[in-house]
Amino acid sequence: MKKCALIIVLILNVTKSYSQDILKIKEIDRIVNDINESKFRIESDTLIKDRPEYGLKMTTYLTAAVDANQLKKYENFVHTFMSQDGTIREIKTSSTFYYDQNELIKVEEYMIEGGNKKTMEWYYSEDKPLFYSSESENAEERALLLVTISKAMLKTIIK
Repeated sequence: MKKCALIIVLILNVTKSYSQDILKIKEIDRIVNDINESKFRIESDTLIKDRPEYGLKMTTYLTAAVDANQLKKYENFVHTFMSQDGTIREIKTSSTFYYDQNELIKVEEYMIEGGNKKTMEWYYSEDKPLFYSSESENAEERALLLVTISKAMLKTIIK
């Protein structure tokens, strides 16, 4: 009887924790939607790196949405053409970082190559990964790297 009660308590605790994570993710998605529909001040820049000796042409578009002294959204979109042995590969990648009160809450990433699109989402709470859609064996490392990148961007953009 005690074993059964213990199992039920454990199941309830796991279910409660999972429900709280789902509610947090829904709240983050609501904030992201509000950011995307808002009219924050937009700052943008374009970087062009052509390296013909390597068969590489790369254009990076940087966009930041800022409200007063708070970064709300930062997007890094890269359009790459690689030429090798007469074949040209086109790759588009994007990483979009979302913030609430200068705290990272979500990163959306995608890559398009040859008509194939791969997307990943990363959710955060207090600079710790909450949930991510990537099933890669390196997903946890990527989640932590994105936090490091985010902190560096905040220091650069919000002074």
